[in-house]
Amino acid sequence: GFTAAVIVTLALGIGANTAIFAVIDTILIRPLPYPQAEALVGVWHTAPGLPGVTDLGCSRSMYFTYREENRTFQQFGVWSSGGASVTGVAEPELPRALFVTYGVLDAVGVEPLLGRWFSQADDTPGSAETVMLTYGYWQRRFGGDTSIVGRTLTINSRPHAVIGVMPEAFRFQGERRLVLPQRFERNKLFLGPFGYQGIARLKPGVTMEQANADVARMLGVWLNAWPSPSGFDRTVFQDARLGPRLHSLKQ
Repeated sequence: GFTAAVIVTLALGIGANTAIFAVIDTILIRPLPYPQAEALVGVWHTAPGLPGVTDLGCSRSMYFTYREENRTFQQFGVWSSGGASVTGVAEPELPRALFVTYGVLDAVGVEPLLGRWFSQADDTPGSAETVMLTYGYWQRRFGGDTSIVGRTLTINSRPHAVIGVMPEAFRFQGERRLVLPQRFERNKLFLGPFGYQGIARLKPGVTMEQANADVARMLGVWLNAWPSPSGFDRTVFQDARLGPRLHSLKQ
C-alpha cells in the first residue's frame, strides 16, 4: 500500500510522459529549422526507486528551482497542453492550447510574426492576462488582421490581451491554436507532481554531461527548498532516487 501511494504521488502524469517524449522527438524539433537546435534539450528525470518508471517529467516547483539555480541553461521553462474556451468572437469554441512558462518560447527561439513573446510579468499571477495566437488560428478566426495585437479575447471567461502571433512555420507538439502562460502561484507549490515537460537551451560550450551534472546538483537544492505534499514525508522523494536524464532534441 505504501509503494502504491508513493507511485501515485510521485508519478502523476508519467503515463503520458513517454508518449509525449516520442511526439517531441518526432514532431517538435527535427522537422523545424529552430535556431541552433543542437543546444535544445528536453529536461527529464530517472527514478530508479519507482519500479517501471523510465522518464519522469518536471514539477511546477522544479521550474522555479531550475530557472533560478542553474549554471548551464540560457533559458529554461516547462509546458503542458490542454483546451481553452473562447467566447465573444463569432461562435464560441474550444481550441487546443499550449500552456508555457516564461522561458519556453525564448528557449525555442522562434520570433513572433507580430508582437512579442511572453515576459516574466505575463507569467506572474496578478498581472493582466495575455495570449498569443498561432498563425493558422489567426488566419482562420481573424482573417489575418494585422491589428489583432492589442485586442482583447475572452478566454475561460476572463479577458486576455493578444500580445503576439507566431509565424506559419511554428509547430510545437502538434497543432495548437492558442499559447497561454502557465502563471504558477509560487507560494502554493510543493515537491511533485511531475506532469510537466521541461525544455532548455544550453549555454554556449556546455556539454550534455555538464548539464546533467548541473541538474543532479539542483535536485538536492529543490528537495530542500519545497514542502512535501500533505501526508507525505520528503523521504518518499529521497527513496525515489531522482536523477537527471536530459535528452537532445536535435537528432
